[in-house]
Amino acid sequence: MEQEQSEYTPTAFDIETQSRNIQMLKTIIPYMDGSRQKNFAILIKFLELRNVASLFNEETPSLSMCSTDDPSEKRMQLLNDIKKFCTPAEQDSIEMMMTAFQMFSSYDSFLHTPVPE
Repeated sequence: MEQEQSEYTPTAFDIETQSRNIQMLKTIIPYMDGSRQKNFAILIKFLELRNVASLFNEETPSLSMCSTDDPSEKRMQLLNDIKKFCTPAEQDSIEMMMTAFQMFSSYDSFLHTPVPE
């Protein structure tokens, strides 16, 4: 069986919706009595959900990661970001997909480049 990635890497969404205070509250849960853990964990998730709602109440949500409007460039950025959370075999598959996308993009550019007269 493939080894899963053991190190936690927060996503841009996590960074925007988490806080140091929430992380401290999460740390407390294992030290609480079993009967209180559930309610405290639900309270923490409520705080996270409140942060998510307030993030999208902003006029321009700060989750826009791509600095380009080019769909092929966004696709490549997305795949690069997803690779961080994948097993080595999954990363290899994503690399092959990215190579294929680059080849198709190059081929498409070649076909649509005007020929100088």
